Formats: sequence, C-alpha cells, structure tokens
Amino acid sequence: MAERLLLVSADDAVAFAAGALVHRGVELLHERDGSTGLAAAQRFRPDVVVWDEDAVAVDPPLVARLHASGAAVLAIAPARDPGAGVRALRDGAEQVVAKPVDPEHLAAAVARAADAGRWRRVAERDGKGESHQPRTLAQVEREQIERALRHHRGNRTRAARELGISRATLINKIRVYALDL
Repeated sequence: MAERLLLVSADDAVAFAAGALVHRGVELLHERDGSTGLAAAQRFRPDVVVWDEDAVAVDPPLVARLHASGAAVLAIAPARDPGAGVRALRDGAEQVVAKPVDPEHLAAAVARAADAGRWRRVAERDGKGESHQPRTLAQVEREQIERALRHHRGNRTRAARELGISRATLINKIRVYALDL
C-alpha cells in the first residue's frame, strides 16, 4: 500500500472513496485542480497520484511529468468516456479505475499502482530502465521441476518426492513443458 497519496479530483464522491484510505495509514493530500495538483506532486512527493480525468483537464504529457516526480499514476476514467482509460494507460498510467469509484476497489488499485511504481523506480535506479514483469505460475513450476531433476540427476522418483507430487504427475508435467533432461 502507498504511504503518501495525492488525489487530484473535484468530485466529492471520489474524495470520499479516497478518504477511506486514511484509516489504513495513508497520508492523503487532496487538490481540486490540475495546476495545483502538479505543483503538489513536486512538493508532496507522493507514492501514488490518483488523477480524476473527468474532473480535471488533462494535457497528454502530464502523466510523464507526474512520473518524473517519482509517483505512480492511477487514473479515474469517467463511465461515459471509455476511451479515457485507454488514453491514460497509453500515456503511462499504471492503473485505471472507472467511475463510480468503490472505496475497496480504489484501495486495491492504489496498492497495485504503488507496487508497479515501486518496481519501476527500482528498475530505473538499477539502470535497467525496464519495469518488473512477474513470472507466471507455469514458468515457476517449470523452473522448479528442472531444478529438482538436475539436483537428482534425472531420477524422476526422487525429484517427484522433493516436489511433493506423484511420479506420474511429474512425468506428465515433463511432457507438458517439453523438458529434455
């Protein structure tokens, strides 16, 4: 979860939904228009900026400027304009939430945006310039099977025992992943 949240919205319903995050230990700063919101992003140094595209006029390079402040950007798109969310993602927003905003849904989206922003900052700090891409369960499973088989020098019975699966299941997974060991 983000520790510092900047909300830029003139919509009282969105402000109410974001206000529920204060009870979760989030420090919240609320600005009602775009110019003061951008200035607040530089001053407040938030982990996540929640930007209401319906209530605040947005110029295209804005998301990039918010990223420059080190913040992850979560856009709130109006229900009547489905293209607004697509544009926000194209401009670099980590997450998009559609109106009407549910407080629990907003909290989950803020947490995901904070995580995405954290990974982006780590990648930038490491000089890689790429965002973290989590591995799928299939990739992890394949790696674990390969590791167990190498450790037991191809002995499928011992590898299956180490993995906590039956030998038949291991043989099936070797076939599914086309492992050549």
